[in-house]
Amino acid sequence: AAAALAIIRECDAQTFANLAWAFATLVMPPGPLLYAISSESLPKLSSFDAQELANTAWAFARLLYIDKPLCDAISASSIPRLQDFVMQNLTNTAWAFAPLGFR
Repeated sequence: AAAALAIIRECDAQTFANLAWAFATLVMPPGPLLYAISSESLPKLSSFDAQELANTAWAFARLLYIDKPLCDAISASSIPRLQDFVMQNLTNTAWAFAPLGFR
């Protein structure tokens, strides 16, 4: 986590999504790296593809980490690209927003 945090500003969309997914899969408690992923990925969400958006949303929900600005941004970035989402992306994103109480 410390090594990733040191280079977080250099990460691309896939790296952000993969880091968030890895932490969620390991059920790591939210900490500095997750906060950094959120803040650093916000201005870059337009470069995320459908899977990266869905995986990022899923990861934050898996950890029950409520980040309204990130959820708002993922939602806004996803809507114009819904045609790019496969069923797995749609279900992961919908599942992610439900436990967080995001509508």
